[in-house]
Amino acid sequence: MKSLNPSRMRGKALFGHMGETGKKNPNTGRPIKGFVADFAVWYGKYSLSMSDSIAYHGIDQSIAMIIFVRHNPKITDKFKVQVKGLTYDIQSIKSDDGLSPDGFDLVTLKKVDSNG
Repeated sequence: MKSLNPSRMRGKALFGHMGETGKKNPNTGRPIKGFVADFAVWYGKYSLSMSDSIAYHGIDQSIAMIIFVRHNPKITDKFKVQVKGLTYDIQSIKSDDGLSPDGFDLVTLKKVDSNG
């Protein structure tokens, strides 16, 4: 992914996990669980053509979006991602070799099911 323009990276994506947020439910006193950020990175939205989308995802219609980030070995599919207040699972990561300073990774995001 060497041909991406870093000026398109206009948002911050939070990478983290689900856990205790440090807040308590005022009615029960129990800890409130939710998204807890571990680190943040700049991202840009990445668009696929229809044929690329089918080749990349098959016919999986649950993909919410694809973002690109600077190559970062810390990013794995074990993290949740929060973009603009919405939480996503990482469906896949297409990593660059990371050998040059202009390497990017494509991160495919799938919306977290709020019922489970």
